Amino acid sequence: MGTTGDFQVDSCLILAESFWLQPSNYFAILKVLLGLGAVIFVHELGHFLVAKLCGVKCEKFYVGFDVPIRLFGRTLIPGKLVSFQWGETEYGIGAIPLGGYVKMLGQDDNPGNVEEQIEGSLVDGETVESAMLESGLVDQSKLDPRSYMAKSVLQRMAIISAGVIFNLAFAVLFAAIAFRSGVDYEPAVLGNSIGGGPAWKHDLAGAQVVAIGDRKIEGYFPFSSFVEQIIFNGDEQEIELTIVPNEERDGNANALESDPPKKTKVVKLIPKKGFRRENPDFAVVGISGSQVPIIGTETVVADSAASKANPPLELDDRVLEVNNTKVQTEIDLRQILTRDANLDAVFLLERTKDDGTKEQITSTMPPMPFHDFGFSTGWGTIEVMRDDSPASDAGLELGDEIVSINGLPRGDLLTLDMQMVDALTTSTPVILQIKRGNEQLDIPITPVVPKLFATPGPNTPIAIDSLGVAIPMTHTIETVTSDSAADQAGLEAGDVLVHMNYLFDDKQKKDERLSSIVKRSKPQVKFLEGSIKTSWAEVFVLNLQSLKIGSKIELTVDRKSGSSAERKTVELTSRASEKFYQPTRGFYLKRLKFHYESENWADAFSNGGNQVVTDIRRVGKTLYKLVKGDISATNLGGPGTIAMVATSEATQGTSRLLLFLTFLSANLAIVNFLPIPVLDGGHMLFLTYEGLFRRPVNEKVQNILTWGGLFFVLALMIFVISLDIGRISAWMM
Repeated sequence: MGTTGDFQVDSCLILAESFWLQPSNYFAILKVLLGLGAVIFVHELGHFLVAKLCGVKCEKFYVGFDVPIRLFGRTLIPGKLVSFQWGETEYGIGAIPLGGYVKMLGQDDNPGNVEEQIEGSLVDGETVESAMLESGLVDQSKLDPRSYMAKSVLQRMAIISAGVIFNLAFAVLFAAIAFRSGVDYEPAVLGNSIGGGPAWKHDLAGAQVVAIGDRKIEGYFPFSSFVEQIIFNGDEQEIELTIVPNEERDGNANALESDPPKKTKVVKLIPKKGFRRENPDFAVVGISGSQVPIIGTETVVADSAASKANPPLELDDRVLEVNNTKVQTEIDLRQILTRDANLDAVFLLERTKDDGTKEQITSTMPPMPFHDFGFSTGWGTIEVMRDDSPASDAGLELGDEIVSINGLPRGDLLTLDMQMVDALTTSTPVILQIKRGNEQLDIPITPVVPKLFATPGPNTPIAIDSLGVAIPMTHTIETVTSDSAADQAGLEAGDVLVHMNYLFDDKQKKDERLSSIVKRSKPQVKFLEGSIKTSWAEVFVLNLQSLKIGSKIELTVDRKSGSSAERKTVELTSRASEKFYQPTRGFYLKRLKFHYESENWADAFSNGGNQVVTDIRRVGKTLYKLVKGDISATNLGGPGTIAMVATSEATQGTSRLLLFLTFLSANLAIVNFLPIPVLDGGHMLFLTYEGLFRRPVNEKVQNILTWGGLFFVLALMIFVISLDIGRISAWMM
């Protein structure tokens, strides 16, 4: 998958559905609210039950904070949404959903408020002065025996740690219920890759990962866990993967369950940074999860070839054949669509009718012309070459520059794959004229049909899958086609692309998938500059090719004039190429899903325990990398991000939500137990000192540390909430 910050393109799919238009998602939101409330409730329940067990009077038990929200002296939102008294305890739901609390007699979350805590713990008739001993300790006999302060250090430690312990215990329970019920998940089967990246170089598309280093993959192991293992491996350090290659796999079946076992292959590769725009400091291999040849949405891209399919495609249609060629995997489908890009694509579909019976439907989809603006930019030299590829077999080398093809100008790098497929289907020999140092070489090569739609990255070379090479593309115009849009606008060879702006018509301005672009100010895209570093290649392939023919852009270039540069802005309108056609045709596919289910409850709880340990390690490694500076703090998420991810998981089923709550519980347990004053870990730190030295921490020291901890936590909350606001704004557009 690749993004340019505008909208996403994934294989054959070029559309983002609105979350809010899906009624089923409202039920998912309800499940999320109940689930997140349950995590907070369980934490506070731990404090509450152990406090009761130790004989402490609990005055309040709240999920959420019951602090009224006021503005200019007026109460906008009352502190309590729901509350009732039962026995000696007030139970309720507070208006601020950022946690919860248990109020115990004589207990204060600020351990610096010693006098207030003592005062609230006194037996009737006693004073703070009478309860304080000369040694600085508190006379326990002066305190109410049911107060928090009257309890021993060990009892108070038990009360403080109970929240974390309950979170971890219920995390195991959540995971066990999920595994016993059965979980659908996206497996570590690799799909489309970013051109020139480690995964592309080692031809991992379609492979299933069965081991990472010495760790053998068994049971439940989603694609997200594979990504995390890569990220946590270290910054650009070699990692060893054991895979079942695509050619050894049985279609979309789980290779881990095959009997006899499938042949495996060991691949050693080095993850790289910069392939994920949203997390540029993560070292990754540059690949997405796999898909299946099943139509994944009822909606297709407006004005695309898929929108002209006759009869129309429908959700859950399974692609059996295209142009009389059998389709089992997404790679099969990609290769056929690439091979026959200039032809009508005749789909044989299996469709399930309302009564549950299946029928076969034949749907014809026209070709989708390549969108052309009439200019091409310069090529660099070969930067990456795939092992066991046509390029390596032909004797090409890193640093070679392709200067012409079959004696003709090399053309646009973005159409080179299409040129090679045309030559392959017409049995035309391909001779590459190569510049190697001071030599000029003619090298014959036999291309292959690409098995993926290599995605350009923000500043990565363009992958030519048919040859197995990746070549950087410059931002300097190399050729301008006569009488083209670029020619008529006055662009010239040597002009350097600076930035562009989308010029949408009224219909495009109302297109929901383009709304995030429409709302931005000029210039929309600065090439390799600004917060969203992108390239002409990325914008052209992932965005402009999915717009309708006749779409307009405003392009700004620098033109060198003597020793200075003149800036020129032109308007260009896309035209349909008469020679090249896009292999993508504008429809969605579904993600590949495997199902995992524990055979019995013993196995479910065992898996649940393993999952909690895994999640604890994830959180621990993330915190470690944050402290080391290996991961930017901008990758953190607050309540909004938690709600977004939880809702996404809930739409995939209750079991997926339970597994997310397992992770969230482990996260809450670890973070809340960090030795930061105002958190449970800070309380434990002070109690540990009191237990070791038989006296509380000096009150002034407690106050300084507590206020420091409070400011740190508040600053962190403000920071992550600000990040959330940015993410949610982009998500809702």
